[in-house]
Amino acid sequence: MAEEIAKNIFFIPGRRKGGYPFCNSIFIQDRLSAIIDPASNRAELALHQDAKLAILSHFHNDHIRDLKLFPDAQIAIHEKEALALSDRNAVVELIFFPEEPQAEKDSWMARKAREMKGAWGWKVSRTFQDGDELNLGEIKLKVIHTPGHTIGHCCFWFPDQEILFSADIDLTGFGPWYGNACSSAEDFYCSLEKLRAYQPKLVVTGHELGLVQGEDFLSKLNRYQGLILVREQKILDSLASPKSLEEIVDLGVIYGEFLKQSPSLRPPERRMVIHHMRWLDKKGLVGFDAGKWISIKP
Repeated sequence: MAEEIAKNIFFIPGRRKGGYPFCNSIFIQDRLSAIIDPASNRAELALHQDAKLAILSHFHNDHIRDLKLFPDAQIAIHEKEALALSDRNAVVELIFFPEEPQAEKDSWMARKAREMKGAWGWKVSRTFQDGDELNLGEIKLKVIHTPGHTIGHCCFWFPDQEILFSADIDLTGFGPWYGNACSSAEDFYCSLEKLRAYQPKLVVTGHELGLVQGEDFLSKLNRYQGLILVREQKILDSLASPKSLEEIVDLGVIYGEFLKQSPSLRPPERRMVIHHMRWLDKKGLVGFDAGKWISIKP
């Protein structure tokens, strides 16, 4: 059931506590009624089909799966991800590195098509950039571009209500997820730094936690951000002896024991390790020689 968290702003919790393949949504009742990330609970979303604008934090299917409930709504998303809503090839380019096996790409896209029940291909009516204001009438939102999870991932700030919709900066115990080719561990870390400029009274996360009180925001943000550095340090510690990329992936720095139990987790684990190695290389902490990564002492 939707919960009014501020005047005419409603929190719609996702099924399975907003866990994948669902998320938490926000409905805004105003002159231009809007839905943010329509993938929470189809029955509840169907009660708000008067929304004329669908605002998307990013292109992932667990944030857009119920767009079809809003056929008359305009769709808005960050400009760097607009093509991914209409072009499957654009999705593949954002998710996978070029060298990844075609069979893996095909299998992944087929699975996502089943999750989306075949629906794909939406026309984007408007795109936004960092700092843009979305004026719905009485209620206004500011776009905060927070890349890292994806290249165009955005949070939304309600300045008058002091509410932050943090999307997939979800503040969970698992930590940040940056398992697409277009993701970035470095950008994710910097995006979390960017959010420190805000002092929300309430945070709405895209998954699991749902509602986080403002006084708890910084402590949760600190822990969440720190997990990126914890993962980084585990990689550096492992390089006491040179290791290939696949040997580092085998360590399960991201998914731990679940990596051994589920082969489907290896591709995102591998991409996340690649993003760490790129950032570590940029910082001059690692090098690559004869097919092995080595630690470089500062």
